[in-house]
Amino acid sequence: MANRSGVSPEGSTAQGAETRPSRLHDVASSSFDDGDDGDDGVNDKEQAATATKWQRLKQHFRRRWWMYLIALIILLAILLPILFKVIIPVIIKNIVDDQELPVKGGALNFTAPTRLHINLNTSLDTPLGVKIDPLPLSLLQPPVDGEDDAGKPFLTLQMPEQHIKHETEVIIPDQIVDIQDQTELVAWFNKFFDSETVELRIKGDDLSAHLAALHYTVDLDKTIRVPGLNYLKGFGVQDMQFTIPPPPSGHNMKGRLIIPNAGVLTLGMGNVSFNVMAGDINLGIVYINNLDLKPGNNTPPFEGDFYFDALVPNLAAFMDSQRGALAEGMIELNATGNSTFHNGQRIPYAEGVLNKKHIPFRIPATTLILNVVSGVLAGGTDGTKLPLLDTLGDVLGNKTLFGQMRHLAGLEGWWEPPPRKETAAQQEVDRFQAWLRHCIE
Repeated sequence: MANRSGVSPEGSTAQGAETRPSRLHDVASSSFDDGDDGDDGVNDKEQAATATKWQRLKQHFRRRWWMYLIALIILLAILLPILFKVIIPVIIKNIVDDQELPVKGGALNFTAPTRLHINLNTSLDTPLGVKIDPLPLSLLQPPVDGEDDAGKPFLTLQMPEQHIKHETEVIIPDQIVDIQDQTELVAWFNKFFDSETVELRIKGDDLSAHLAALHYTVDLDKTIRVPGLNYLKGFGVQDMQFTIPPPPSGHNMKGRLIIPNAGVLTLGMGNVSFNVMAGDINLGIVYINNLDLKPGNNTPPFEGDFYFDALVPNLAAFMDSQRGALAEGMIELNATGNSTFHNGQRIPYAEGVLNKKHIPFRIPATTLILNVVSGVLAGGTDGTKLPLLDTLGDVLGNKTLFGQMRHLAGLEGWWEPPPRKETAAQQEVDRFQAWLRHCIE
């Protein structure tokens, strides 16, 4: 049967065969294209989702901004008082507590029985600029372990206004202060005298610190270390001369002492006298006027009296006290305080320290003997030369004994020779006397 379309069955079949591969190609192409479109769709969806979240967040803040503002205000209302009332004061307190307050210099002048002159140099170190209002500073002994905090201040200093930024020198100017507790002051001075360093407690109530427009008040309670006198280690005699018999002043010796000050404070002590002791035997006294102990070695002049007449009756005890020293060719003595005056007034808090001390010092035995003999040979200040044994008798308090010794030794004419003949023996005596004077001088 003929095909109505005019196409033979073979043609139709051939045409269908041609169109099928084309459709397969289209389907494959379509499938690849669909895959690409799928990836783009996923990315677009993620971007749309991200944009949508950000937009929703912005819309949320636009609608709820006032809620977050209230929450921020509430948070600041809570935190700012804590910052300014708690945190910053704690920081300032820690800075104050961490201050070392080193004593770098100053002076103590013993000017009156119940007061003294004082000035101090120290330093403060702060990370920021701060102004400190004038503040009274109390000086106390540090509390002893196991005891309550009931110490009484013995001095109160006035610190003027200070402007501190980083490490800054602080000067407490010279001021006259009343002694509030003399017992406590003497106790602290004794530690200051004995030790290389001594603790000192400083208290300042209501220290006002200004950080720009901010004002804070904290308490200062700090124990610092002050360089002490180390018991005047190195005390000694630089030079000494005897005048026998004594001059009109009445003092039979003079010279210079060596008094070291191991600390950093200058001590104006006034007119001071020391007893010269050998064991328990008082052998003399020295007087030092206007004693001003600066840091380092001081060599003040002195005058005094050596009690030769106290030596003879106590010779056995004296020799017993010198056993160790004489083995080394030395005489060992001690200086102990006798009195301290300023402008005619006794200074009890200085005497309460010095009069309890026994400051050791040594003198070469040969030096002491030669100084005594030189003083005897030199005679009085008017140029007169007295007989040696008579002079020693006067000095040592036993003129009769020494007169008998002179008579027995046949030395009546020693140092006051009668007219003599220039014999060979006499020339030998003269040469010996000249040699002896040369050795002494």
